[in-house]
Amino acid sequence: MQLQSLIVRLCLASVLLLQGFLVQAVDHRLSPQVQEVTVYRSGAKVSSVGSIKVSAGKSKVIFENLSPWFDPNSLQVRIKGSASLLSAVFQIKTPAPIPENPRAPVLRDSLLWLSDDMVRIRDEREVLNAEKVLIDRKMDQVGTGSDGPNHHISLTVAELRELSAFYRQRLGEIREQLLKLVIRERKLNELYLKLQQELQRIQPNSSNNTGEIVLQIETDAPQQLEITCNYLVSQAGWTPLYDLRSEGMEKPLRLLYKAKVFNGSGFDWKGVRLKLSTANPLANNDRPILTPIYVNYRIYTARTESNVQKDALYNMMQVPSAPLARDLERSAGGTYDDEVSDVFAPESTDELIANFDVKKPQDVLSDGQENIVELEEMDIPASYEYHAVPKLDPAVFLLAKITDYGRYNLLPGVANVFYQDTYIGQTSLNPTTVSDTMLLSLGRDEQITIKRVQPKELTERKKIFSNTVKETYTYEIVVKNNKSIPVRVEILDQIPVSQQKEIVVELEDKDGAEYQEEFGKLKWELEVPANQNKRVRFTYTVKYPKGTQVSVGK
Repeated sequence: MQLQSLIVRLCLASVLLLQGFLVQAVDHRLSPQVQEVTVYRSGAKVSSVGSIKVSAGKSKVIFENLSPWFDPNSLQVRIKGSASLLSAVFQIKTPAPIPENPRAPVLRDSLLWLSDDMVRIRDEREVLNAEKVLIDRKMDQVGTGSDGPNHHISLTVAELRELSAFYRQRLGEIREQLLKLVIRERKLNELYLKLQQELQRIQPNSSNNTGEIVLQIETDAPQQLEITCNYLVSQAGWTPLYDLRSEGMEKPLRLLYKAKVFNGSGFDWKGVRLKLSTANPLANNDRPILTPIYVNYRIYTARTESNVQKDALYNMMQVPSAPLARDLERSAGGTYDDEVSDVFAPESTDELIANFDVKKPQDVLSDGQENIVELEEMDIPASYEYHAVPKLDPAVFLLAKITDYGRYNLLPGVANVFYQDTYIGQTSLNPTTVSDTMLLSLGRDEQITIKRVQPKELTERKKIFSNTVKETYTYEIVVKNNKSIPVRVEILDQIPVSQQKEIVVELEDKDGAEYQEEFGKLKWELEVPANQNKRVRFTYTVKYPKGTQVSVGK
């Protein structure tokens, strides 16, 4: 009896031990729910939450069906419950093969048949083109009356007429057949593309890898755990987009701050709490380190023609210095204000990080499309002015000037402009300028016209004094205000700036303009009464040595 009792106890212990091994060997797999996503300018932080019941002891919990664009170094795990996290590892999972759709072999056979048919079309086209070439060659021989050095073709009028008729008829038939082949080939290509797309849709794609997080957890007692995993994915981001609305020059600007959010993680975000941040956690955070630079003797080589050409090409490819680049921009007709040009303004390196919480839950699908999300709407105090550069564009633009713009957390982007509920167009918003005032173009005002002309009676003329040539240039600018109220218009123009001491440029008449000699800049502030016009005129001369040629921008 004691022996039987001992055997029963041993069997029970073996069963319990085996159950312990089985429990320990079980993998708890679950697909967590994405509850919150913080999208950065590049990348996104995803917060996935899952609930699981575990037994006492060690357990393995696997979060599966995650994005493969995972940054393993960014993983953070938070557990609600009395459990210890032993390890957390991210890994890529390749899906197991799945049965093929029965329609796939039929589609592949159809694609093969279409390919063969397209080969037959190509061969038939080659035969027809070869026949056409042969007929053309024979007709050329008839035209010359010879088919070789010792053979002469002699045709009667009737034979020539019959041959010409055959030539026209057969060439017409060939062209007709070639056209039919083109039409048939186009239809085959369209059908081939549709079948190929259908095959790609139904056949399994074994290359669609997914990510998963393997968690080793230890608990003292069976319990329900809520596990949150936060991690970064790289295939996501957002760019700013704005709507600028002005109801009149006496009212502030109404700015709607929007974002174009992109989700390329491979998994949809449905009903998530969405946050946007101007931070960039994927950027390189290593501090810059200077390395030594050395000076040494220059090694000279023989000046062959090849070397001269290489040196010339190298010099053409060099980036000009900042002052020279500004001169090049101005000589090309660029505008420039009293502030530093945005072209040369560095981006702020200590830009404050701004975060936006989207109020309503959002669906952001991983379909390659950009999702428009509204962030906030605000009124921005602004002053307005009219601005024109008639040398570059015969139009008057309405500008809005915004001061203290740093407190609005704006980023460089495109803005849709509306003036009194009318869509004007798009403009660029650039808050990275070093100026204390940001200028926004609200588009052209069609009720104010401007024209820049060179009066005929004061056209360019040359005067030669001994060894010096003098040229005189005069331009007139006319502004017409068709509004029922007076307007103030700022007008910019320029005269050339000499970089050679032998070339002398002198401003003869500026007609009340503010003149900056260094840049050759002319600026007028004109008060134009309602339904009236005003005009200004400026004249400058260019003197240079006789026998040389000077290019003067118009």
